[in-house]
Amino acid sequence: MATMTSLIGLINKIQRACTVLGDHGGEGMSLWEALPTVAVVGGQSSGKSSVLESVVGRDFLPRGSGIVTRRPLVLQLHKTDDGQQEYAEFLHASRKRFTDFGK
Repeated sequence: MATMTSLIGLINKIQRACTVLGDHGGEGMSLWEALPTVAVVGGQSSGKSSVLESVVGRDFLPRGSGIVTRRPLVLQLHKTDDGQQEYAEFLHASRKRFTDFGK
């Protein structure tokens, strides 16, 4: 498990470096493209958000009728220490920590 924790930490550092450097997978092979990625594709209301929440183990995406999550989403997971508050960060709102998963 320590190896997986170290790997997650390393990937998070690489993602932050890519963001700072503006490397979001433009032309040519980039560091960003070499990172582990999960892509979920499907029709409207087919359960894509539910699949992502299942992987993460938290309900954190908006809920409602019709189209609710209508754009690509880049989510970075962070391993927290026991007792530390869990949070999520999204690429479109960098450095903003979301801690209330009920909103």
